[in-house]
Amino acid sequence: MTDLFRRPSASSRTAPRRALVGVAAVALSAAALTGCGLGDALVGVQDAPREVGDTAPVSAESAQTIAARVLTDATRAREATGAEAKQLRAKALTGAALTVTSADSRLARAGSTSTEPVTKATPPKVLGISRGNSWPRVMLVQSSREDGRTALNVLVSESASEPFKLASSAAMQPGSSVAALDSLDQGSPLNPQGTGLAVAPKALLEEYAASLRYPKPATAEHVSSSDVFARAVRANAKSQADSFAKLASLRQTHTVQPDNTVVISLRDGGAVVFGLLERTDTITLKPSGKSLTPSADFQKLLGKKTLTKSAQMHTYETVVFTVPAKTGKANLVAVDETLVSAKGE
Repeated sequence: MTDLFRRPSASSRTAPRRALVGVAAVALSAAALTGCGLGDALVGVQDAPREVGDTAPVSAESAQTIAARVLTDATRAREATGAEAKQLRAKALTGAALTVTSADSRLARAGSTSTEPVTKATPPKVLGISRGNSWPRVMLVQSSREDGRTALNVLVSESASEPFKLASSAAMQPGSSVAALDSLDQGSPLNPQGTGLAVAPKALLEEYAASLRYPKPATAEHVSSSDVFARAVRANAKSQADSFAKLASLRQTHTVQPDNTVVISLRDGGAVVFGLLERTDTITLKPSGKSLTPSADFQKLLGKKTLTKSAQMHTYETVVFTVPAKTGKANLVAVDETLVSAKGE
């Protein structure tokens, strides 16, 4: 974990220059979060809708082939550099995956480090296919990352003329699991409104975002208390704020990005919910504070060696929940973080 700031120096005395916990990185252990071209052919474009709409629009065999190609293309796009990178990302990625990867690319050019939200398809396993012949069409795919972690991925085809693209991806947390979906041949219904769930997806994400803020987090009544990620985010914020003492203040907010929510039904009536949050960390020097000293990586990103007023960081948090039917609490089963941008003065 990279330390982004040293303790603010005091205006009246020389303060100790001990490093602080980085704002953009959550203090979780590794166990707790746990070529450059695309082919010309469209991936996953299907024939015109058939009359029967109560089955999956593609066969299990075709879905497996599509998943492998999409995740391979997504990896190539993520690794691409130079002028072709933007075009490759647009062909292979959409939604949250495109947003996160584009941000990650900007940070890479600045010389900063960040998470790797895009997976490598070796080999993928299709867990579910959306039911019916309407669009968008969705696949839920499990894959393995180069570091050995398991990832959950959503692939989306927006229309008959659009290929499947990687729309969202997050690393599964140790010990987490996803209940069975309907068979690949039958297909799994999409449930964007969360009908019949213990909590609607929109309400769940807003409640979760409020539970992560600092100071004064709200209680997430519909989320299991076993959520390691949330506890780490709150603990990290408090630790950093305590380290600033009387020299600076920290405020942290989390905002739901509603256009990046995908809800896929499970066989037992529950659902898998993919969402995207944007975390904003704001550090403001108090009158007794003189300056903030960013780390070397953060200096490259900001283009400054010292900040005398404030600093603000934006981080994307891709979150995946399983939500039970009717009653019970949601469980966070996968999560990823990527620093988006930073500014300071």
